[in-house]
Amino acid sequence: MLSVASSGIATLLLPMGKTAHSMFKIPINVHETSSCSISKQSELAELIRETSLIIWDKAPMTHCYIFEPVERTFRDVCSTNEPFRGKLLIF
Repeated sequence: MLSVASSGIATLLLPMGKTAHSMFKIPINVHETSSCSISKQSELAELIRETSLIIWDKAPMTHCYIFEPVERTFRDVCSTNEPFRGKLLIF
């Protein structure tokens, strides 16, 4: 399980919580074709492949351009076209 939040303050409420930007290497200036900076061979990529549940706190505060790079990166890292690589996301 990974727990992330959209704001730094909210991460204090989560066990081992990090901001979504920090965890998924989301660029600061995102646009509709952005992607995260995670290589397929990294330890973070392996953690993403092994994780089955992601809890994203304060997600409604987040612009859709934040979710799209994460989704594209999951597809790339996990080598599948399934949205979010079939992981259960709780917003």
